[in-house]
Amino acid sequence: MKADFYTKSKRTNIYNSIFIYKVLSLFILLIITVVLAYHVNNNKDRLSDVPGVLTIVTVAIILFAVSFLMDFYIMKRTASIGNRLNKMAYLDRLTGLPNRYSCDLLFESFNESGKLENAGFILMRINDLKTVNSSKGHSHGNDLIAEFCYILEDVGEDYGYVGRNGGNEFIILMEDCTATSADMFLMDLTKRLHGYNELNVGTPLEIAYARILNSDEKVSRISELISKAYKKLKDAPQVLS
Repeated sequence: MKADFYTKSKRTNIYNSIFIYKVLSLFILLIITVVLAYHVNNNKDRLSDVPGVLTIVTVAIILFAVSFLMDFYIMKRTASIGNRLNKMAYLDRLTGLPNRYSCDLLFESFNESGKLENAGFILMRINDLKTVNSSKGHSHGNDLIAEFCYILEDVGEDYGYVGRNGGNEFIILMEDCTATSADMFLMDLTKRLHGYNELNVGTPLEIAYARILNSDEKVSRISELISKAYKKLKDAPQVLS
């Protein structure tokens, strides 16, 4: 159900492609060099008549070997850096959820297809997060965000696209969403929140949310649907706990 750019396993990384290409190229060059060295060794009697040719070939092979090892090391480091940059670009550092950039790409994909007609959007925030940050410190607030996002991702992956749209804003965007499927998601999320709060392992989670279905709103742009959810969350939020 997830879009290609939104699914971790399908994100492509240009650094990895370059790495694979360079490894194959160097491997081919290595084979050519070995073959050349073999022929030079078998014909060294004839080549010995040419001043310095064996020395030049030997030095060339040594330089190639050193270059091969250096290139391999550099490419491995480049691929590692590319992987980190890829994660930074698409994933929220604290929670591992798709970040605002990923959410923006997701929203745009709904404008370019027939998904918008029956889209469902739920905007959520953690109540009293500012109070937790001020009274217990931001580390406790971050722990609360991380706990909620773990629950949200686990519940939401069967329903739609989950993300952290910056700060204390969390979303799920659903295709072919009906009132029933939206209510089922909210019911499943409520059960998980009840279970977490009953464990008393930290600050209880209370979630304010706004639910918007385009089957009711009939908007032509995803931005309009999102704006309605923000207004509803501000004016008439509902609560899960």
